[in-house]
Amino acid sequence: MKTAWFLLAAIGLPVTGEAQSPPQEGTFHFVEGGEAGTREIFVGEKTAADTLVLTYGGSGCADLGKYWLPRLAEGMGIKARYLALNKRHVEKGAVGDGVGASCSTAFNARNTPRQWMADYMEFISRTLDEEPRRWKKVVLVGGSEGGALAVRVARSRSDITHLVIVGDGGWSMRENLSALLGTEAVDAAWKDIARYPDSTGKMWLGHPYRYWFDTFDHAPLGDYLALDIPVLIGIGERDRSVPAASAHEVLRAAQAAGKKNIGLVVYPGADHGLQADGHDHLQDFLQGAGQGIASGLVESSGH
Repeated sequence: MKTAWFLLAAIGLPVTGEAQSPPQEGTFHFVEGGEAGTREIFVGEKTAADTLVLTYGGSGCADLGKYWLPRLAEGMGIKARYLALNKRHVEKGAVGDGVGASCSTAFNARNTPRQWMADYMEFISRTLDEEPRRWKKVVLVGGSEGGALAVRVARSRSDITHLVIVGDGGWSMRENLSALLGTEAVDAAWKDIARYPDSTGKMWLGHPYRYWFDTFDHAPLGDYLALDIPVLIGIGERDRSVPAASAHEVLRAAQAAGKKNIGLVVYPGADHGLQADGHDHLQDFLQGAGQGIASGLVESSGH
C-alpha cells in the first residue's frame, strides 16, 4: 500500500481545469421516516466519473451547498461526483454561524453524534448500493466537528478508500476546550451540563447542553489508529477551535504504532479555516489531497 506520505508531495502538482456543474439539490428520505437535504456537484464528464467524494456537516446548521461543497469541488479539482448530506432540519440556503444558538429547535433536538452516525451510514450505504460497481475510489472529507464523524464512519466500513480531514485531530471536545480555555472553566461548565443533559434551551459556547453532553468525551484517536486506508489531516497552527497539538497527537500515536498511512500538514499562522495573512491554505490542502488521490500517489489496500 502506498501511504498518505506521498500525498504531501502532491501539494503543488499542476491541476487540470475541469468543468464544474452547479450544485444540484435533493432530498434524502431515511428509512424511519425523516429526511435531510442533499447537494451534488460533478467535476468533469458525469458519466466518466469513477471517484465519489462524500461530506457531511460540521458544527452548526449551514446548508453545505451554499459554500462548502462548491469550495470542496473547486479545491480538489479532480473528476468526481461530490455529494453532501446536510444535517436534519437545515434550511435551504442557510449560511449558519458554526453554533447551535441560531439554529431551530428541531435542528438542536436532532443534532447529536448518534443521529449523525446513523444518518451518514445509511446515506453512504444506499448511495453505494445504487451503483454498486461504479466507484473505484470513495473518499470521505470531514471538516472540524465533521472530522471526528468521518473517521468514525470510515472505521465502521470497508468500502471507504481515503479519508481527508480539515481542522480536527485526535482529542475529545473536553481535551480541546481544556487546552484552549483552561481545565477549571471547562470542568465548571461540565458540572452544569451534566445536571441538564437533555436541555436544548440552556447554552454554553453557542450550543445546547444536549449537544455538549453527547459530544464532550469522544476522542477520535482510537478510530484513526484502527484505520489502514490513507488519511491526510490539515490544520492551522493558530487554530482557535481545535489545537494543532490534537492533530500532532494523531501522527505521534500512529508513528508509535508503526503505522505509515496517516499524513499531517500544519500551516504556519493559519486559523481553523486554514487561512493565514490573506493566503488560502485550504485551497492548497484540498488541491494536494485531490491530486494525490487522482494521480495514484495514494492508494488504499485492496483497491
